[in-house]
Amino acid sequence: MNIKFLLVLAAPFFVASIFSSCKDKDDDDKTSYLNSYQETKEFGEKFLMEKRAEEGVIETASGLMFKVNTMGTGIRPEDGDTIYAVVTGNKVEGKQNEFRYDTLNYVSMYGQVAALREGIKYMPVGSDFDFWAPYYLAYGSGSYSGMSRSPRTSVTVNPYSAVKFNVKLLGVRKEDK
Repeated sequence: MNIKFLLVLAAPFFVASIFSSCKDKDDDDKTSYLNSYQETKEFGEKFLMEKRAEEGVIETASGLMFKVNTMGTGIRPEDGDTIYAVVTGNKVEGKQNEFRYDTLNYVSMYGQVAALREGIKYMPVGSDFDFWAPYYLAYGSGSYSGMSRSPRTSVTVNPYSAVKFNVKLLGVRKEDK
């Protein structure tokens, strides 16, 4: 038999085996990635289940939970508005983990994580709310890195982490229509 003939016959099987092994590796990597954060995800789900039972906690259809600390009397923001707010976040794992957005001026509500885009719409100016977000409304399968308030150290929110946000809405500039 001619060696070229064998190579022509074997080439498709060789290429197929390479691609199938790549696919399996990607699937294994995704499974391994999820498994490495499974404990974080389960802790967040358990935490939110307990939070749901607390008095004064309201849950939306998306799974976002909030509690009103102070109800303001001003206007409510809408998508596209610029908001002025103090936003502090905490991982729910209970470690030294507070992070704070340093800027008070958000050019657009579109730039926020889903939990804040949804939750801030419930707040009239002058309000102070606590929000608890499941991972899919916070940073999802990604992560967040920022600075803690005190002491000034780097904080990372792991993928699949539930997050608590405290928002004090100071002002809203309506979108020009």
